[in-house]
Amino acid sequence: MAFSPSYQDIGSAVFGGMGSASAGKVQDASSQVQKNLINRQYGRDKLSRQKTRNRIDLSRNAEQAYRALPGAYNQRGMIDSGSFVRGGRETAANVYRAQNRINEDFGQSIMDSWLQDSLDMGNLSELRQGLASQDYQNLVASLYGDQMRGA
Repeated sequence: MAFSPSYQDIGSAVFGGMGSASAGKVQDASSQVQKNLINRQYGRDKLSRQKTRNRIDLSRNAEQAYRALPGAYNQRGMIDSGSFVRGGRETAANVYRAQNRINEDFGQSIMDSWLQDSLDMGNLSELRQGLASQDYQNLVASLYGDQMRGA
């Protein structure tokens, strides 16, 4: 029967008593990073859907505001005055400002999420470097070399 060393076996042989604990930490950290990445991807998808809903709602509200605009000024007899045009411009400016706010909030949230992904991957990489030293490579080669020679 062939011997297949686990992370704990390899880590223990390379680093002594602390190696087994280190190997377990790498496995735990790997699965935690994977969970975090999946959760943040779900969050990004959710943010994207929320942004779409917000833009649809804003578009609907803007259409209603534009339709109501002439009636408000016509009731007061000001449809031909400059106030009607100014009211339309203010409504357009408010819609534009709200669209920009939606885009900025979405972009900031997405960037924060990607930054967290990068930090998680960096932390995991640092942890794995402890097990990816030259000693580790030599041990793996010798374990599998012995296994191959014994077969």
